[in-house]
Amino acid sequence: MTGFQKGDVAVKIEGRTYRLRLTLGTLAQIENRLGVKGPLELAQKIRGFSKNTHSQAEALALLECVFCAQDQNDTAVPTMIKRAKPCEYMPALARLFEETFAGFGT
Repeated sequence: MTGFQKGDVAVKIEGRTYRLRLTLGTLAQIENRLGVKGPLELAQKIRGFSKNTHSQAEALALLECVFCAQDQNDTAVPTMIKRAKPCEYMPALARLFEETFAGFGT
């Protein structure tokens, strides 16, 4: 995986490995797309995914925000994201947040 940086998390979807990255910009984008304000509201939203009827769309929006395209000319990436099932990427998303915020609040 080229362009892999410290803090990135790998996720395998449809047999290909991609990277997820959480930055201040992606956090702002996540807050905007999911309609939350701050990390505590975001954490509550993510915890409620299993109870919320809109959770699959929200999980997909979360994935789209943190997804790092390998090749900007790769037109298969957006289609692949839309086909992905939450069970394929939610563990990687959880790991991304856990590793990014490890040690905060202690």
